[in-house]
Amino acid sequence: MNQLIVLGNGFDIHCGLKSSYSDFFFDRFRSLFCEEKESTTCIEDLEDNLSERRRSILSFISNLRNQLNFEPNDNNDCDYFKRYKETYFSENNDITRWDLFFLFADACVDKSVNKYEWQDVESLIFDVISIALNAKSTYKMHYVKDVQIGPYEDEGIKLFSKIVYYLSFTGHNTDEEIAAELLRELKKFEHSFAIYITNQIDLNQTHSGYVDNAIKLYKDISKYNRSNKGSVSDQIDVLNFNYSLDDRFKDILDREIDDNRLETWSNIHGIAHHEETPYYPAPIFGIDSHGIVSRKGQSDLRISFTKAYRVIENEINEMRSSSGYAGKDLITIYCHSLSAADYSYFEAIFDENDLYYSNCKIEYYYYPGENDQEKLIKRQEAITHLYNLLTNYGDSLSETHGDNIVNKLNLENRLSVIPSE
Repeated sequence: MNQLIVLGNGFDIHCGLKSSYSDFFFDRFRSLFCEEKESTTCIEDLEDNLSERRRSILSFISNLRNQLNFEPNDNNDCDYFKRYKETYFSENNDITRWDLFFLFADACVDKSVNKYEWQDVESLIFDVISIALNAKSTYKMHYVKDVQIGPYEDEGIKLFSKIVYYLSFTGHNTDEEIAAELLRELKKFEHSFAIYITNQIDLNQTHSGYVDNAIKLYKDISKYNRSNKGSVSDQIDVLNFNYSLDDRFKDILDREIDDNRLETWSNIHGIAHHEETPYYPAPIFGIDSHGIVSRKGQSDLRISFTKAYRVIENEINEMRSSSGYAGKDLITIYCHSLSAADYSYFEAIFDENDLYYSNCKIEYYYYPGENDQEKLIKRQEAITHLYNLLTNYGDSLSETHGDNIVNKLNLENRLSVIPSE
């Protein structure tokens, strides 16, 4: 059997890594904005500190604007973020513009719609650069109707847009300058995330903790048993959307369970410990390229923030051992969000395997929840995510019957939605 395993962040979380959105931003916000760190255990504990920091930033910008003297029609404003960093942080502090964007998003985005997940980072990146570059687009995040930060009150999207506008100033404030600066700052932000992940992983510790859990989970997902571990007819490829394990995990598996079925292991968005092993590319965050096109001979500057562009820019493909994933009997997707930002990857995989006409099966593992009500909701969400992915792919097919792809896969018993244990 030829199997492709696609790993989402749920794999790392299942194995004990604190890699969720809330885990990272709790650590990040606590280190940047909160002095009393030891007494806090979750991001909700930081709310008073974060609210005060948001208020002080708005006051700082307001006071600074009142001190500036410039012509009404002059587009030369000051770099508010640079002034703020120089005033409140040491020269070596790694705070970025994106930290402040996410800080204000925590107040302006409607969190009642859903808990923050990593796909929301990508959606927020899209909204920020669309606002900063005055691009006409539908916002991907849901914003609260009204938000009050100290004496400042406005609609969530309006207040957030003002913050993005002011904190994106670079001096002359041309679109090219803004795009270049926001991309430079995003790389710094990604670096802080890489350090956060790297500090949690020890690849030499294989009999306990994260790596040991990863070995056990891989065995389950890959249908490992003693009779098939050395089968020459079986082949497994792993496409990893996480930033944790890399292709050295193949050597660990060979050593620990003597499984030679694993052919390739690819980290499509880079690896956290790239500084320890410099031949690996750094982690990237990115947005979906759908709807971002060149118009009237002029490029949309948001292209440089798309995942496809950043994979090329970061030379990630130079380090990947896989040249494609055609001819698969089974595509196993483990706890991946299936967000729209990653549709292009799945579209390419489905095309390679001629999904509509082949016998290729898809199994999708999802986090099942704790209680009966949560289990019902999580299953509905998982089926909806997979359904949306497949119908979106069906829309891309030239055949007029592409909209029936889900029915076809169901009829041929090629779809499974499985709770992870």
